[in-house]
Amino acid sequence: MEEARVQYAEAYRVGHFEVAGLDVVAVVPLGERVHPITGRQVSYTASEVVGGAAHVADADDIAEVAWATLSEIPQYIPYGLFEPVQRHLDVVLRS
Repeated sequence: MEEARVQYAEAYRVGHFEVAGLDVVAVVPLGERVHPITGRQVSYTASEVVGGAAHVADADDIAEVAWATLSEIPQYIPYGLFEPVQRHLDVVLRS
């Protein structure tokens, strides 16, 4: 359990939203895997936006920022989401 807390804290500390200009608070870790396209180790954390303005803050890491509805996600990620992420979004965006 302690290792999970450390990974959760690390996900919050490092944050992947700085590339999009957003301040976030980590809510719950969703899982990790080796990304099937990039081969990178990726951790997924559900987060709440608490500040900032969405924009491309690091063009070396991301090409664009977009807010999308659940039904629009496939146009951005045609190969599907990591299953734990999809389950989380199915619950929170349909509530």
